[in-house]
Amino acid sequence: MAGFIADDKVADVRNAANVVEVISEYVDLKKTGKNFLGLCPFHAEKKPSFTVSEEKQIFHCFGCGQGGNVLTFVMLYHNLNFPEAVRFLANKYGIEISTRHMSPGQKRQLKQKEMLFEINQEAAAYFKAMLLESPLGNAARGYLKKRQMTPQVTDRFCLGYAPGGWRNLVKHFSAKGVPLESVEKAGLIIPKRAGYYDRFRDRIIFPIVDIHERVVGFGGRSLDESLPKYLNSPETPVYHKSRTLYGLHAAKQTCRQTGSAFVVEGYFDLLALSCHGINNVVATLGTALSREHIRILKGYAGQVTLVFDSDEAGMKATERSLPLFEEEKVDARIMRLPEGKDPDSYVLERGGHRFRQLADQALGMMEFLIASAVDKHGLSPQGKVRIVEALKGPFGLLVDSVSRAVYVKDLAERIDVDEAAILEQIRTSTPKRKKTISAARPRNGSKLEETLVAMMLQWPDILSGVNAQEIVDGLETGSLKRVGQMILDGLRTSQPAVGADLIAQAQDPEIRNVISSLAVEERLWDRESCLKIVGQYQTYLRKRQERVLLRKIKEAERADNQELLHELLGEKQRRLHGRLNAT
Repeated sequence: MAGFIADDKVADVRNAANVVEVISEYVDLKKTGKNFLGLCPFHAEKKPSFTVSEEKQIFHCFGCGQGGNVLTFVMLYHNLNFPEAVRFLANKYGIEISTRHMSPGQKRQLKQKEMLFEINQEAAAYFKAMLLESPLGNAARGYLKKRQMTPQVTDRFCLGYAPGGWRNLVKHFSAKGVPLESVEKAGLIIPKRAGYYDRFRDRIIFPIVDIHERVVGFGGRSLDESLPKYLNSPETPVYHKSRTLYGLHAAKQTCRQTGSAFVVEGYFDLLALSCHGINNVVATLGTALSREHIRILKGYAGQVTLVFDSDEAGMKATERSLPLFEEEKVDARIMRLPEGKDPDSYVLERGGHRFRQLADQALGMMEFLIASAVDKHGLSPQGKVRIVEALKGPFGLLVDSVSRAVYVKDLAERIDVDEAAILEQIRTSTPKRKKTISAARPRNGSKLEETLVAMMLQWPDILSGVNAQEIVDGLETGSLKRVGQMILDGLRTSQPAVGADLIAQAQDPEIRNVISSLAVEERLWDRESCLKIVGQYQTYLRKRQERVLLRKIKEAERADNQELLHELLGEKQRRLHGRLNAT
């Protein structure tokens, strides 16, 4: 499975990377008995079913069925292949991985990503030096002072300055011998007919940092009102806007401590709040809030408050994000700012204390949309019609029928319109949803077979006293049979694999999920109960074999195949004789 990475190096990485330590960077885990529980990052859920076993070094979600070891989690969460996941954790824990067994294409891909991170880090250092040390940064320093940016926040977020001129960064990297084609791939320079020119010119620079403190991209703000006011890096192999939130690396600890996160739209909105001691803030990067953003956020905070401008665009953004929060089962609220204010201007004028007071009054998403519609259209007869028209779309997006009923009742009472009339408007305007099958745990076959394989996983010593191969051969469920055979194959070696080690051997995701689901559950096994389970299964197996034999005898009789019939009747007699001897 490791491909071009030596097995001993993979083992070193897995031994160093504690599954709870790694997963807790992305999921808020709570200790429950021997295991840890949290909200699954791979599907929407309100009640935690994502289970992590530190003792067994595995995880499993009993809601969507995803499971595996620490490498499986990294692969799923970051959308990496196996070698990439091994290298990701190796870098985190300082384990050197040789590249000598990699194919040329794999080496190029790895080298490109590493180079992009290095180029971004060098560019961030260059922009920072231009801001803090160069005379060229005088105007930028004055601009930040005017925006009341503190030195601490400027330093914490590594703000910089891209000087005016077309080729400052081009010259900087050329002098260092860095291939300009690679700098272009990082999104920092743009090709022209003869050479390259800088993407960011005469702008305040905001390095975009991932949660592992790596610079993945940049944002730039003009010092005057020239357009475009804001400019962002394009998508690159290391920068994906739909999965990146500005400031999360600095906010994640406070989000965990407070259980809440603010989402703002602009760099300076976030920085201004940070200047006033409000640190559980992230910002979107010139794109709408995505499902991936929400899933990332819910790993750090149970409550998310959107602080969008209270204009038409802010309202539209709220409506667009409503179904995502609903489907992901995240408690989302809307903070209403006074007209004409954004988080930056509001906190600079009123202070952090007043911002927090206003945040305490934040409304749930539907409450906000209802209040805004009433304020906008008024309670005249025509206004009431427009209110219902404006809200029938958001009402139709509510997945939970109870929530919809509660909010429809609230609206009906506010505007004095019959509930049935509002519900009819919603029904006629809402397209029928396709029926979705809720995710189930990856269990197939009889409960007895599952219990038997779980016993083999968690207490393989019991197999020494029974005909284990007969048991595995008799399993009817394909996935359980494959897991059982893996356990037996492992027992025949000097170092049998169980739990996380067995998962590491499984290349099929379905098999990994089955192993994790059976291994993560805590059961108390003793020899007597295990032998009882084995006995029950052997009885079931014998009866099944007898049913099959009886069917074959009847088929031979119908076909008048005397030779086969004689052979089958002999087998039936031998089975009966063997059973009598056993008793």
